Amino acid sequence: MVIDFSRLNNSPSVTSGARTGNSPESSASTASASTTAAASTQSGETVHLSQEAQQLQKISEKLREQPVVNSARVAELKQAIADGSYKIDSNRIASKLLNFEAQR
Repeated sequence: MVIDFSRLNNSPSVTSGARTGNSPESSASTASASTTAAASTQSGETVHLSQEAQQLQKISEKLREQPVVNSARVAELKQAIADGSYKIDSNRIASKLLNFEAQR
C-alpha cells in the first residue's frame, strides 16, 4: 500500500496495486482519520503546561546543548595512558562490579 504524504491536509489518497479503497475497513479507517484530524485542527482548544513541565522543557533544552563527550576528560585520559601515568585500581573496579551485580 502506498500513502501519498503530500496530500495529508487534503482528501486522503491511498494507492494500492491489488486493493481499492472501497472496502468497509478502509473507508471506516479513512473516515476515522479524517474526523480525528478535523477535530484536532478545528477545536480551538489551548494547552497550558504546568510549571514542572516548563522546567523540564528548559532542562531538556540545556541538556541538548551539552556535548555528548567530555573532550577535556578524554584528552586527559589519553595523555595519561600515552605517558604511562594512568593507574588501574583493580580493587575499585571489582568493588564497583560487585555493587552493580548486587543491585540487579
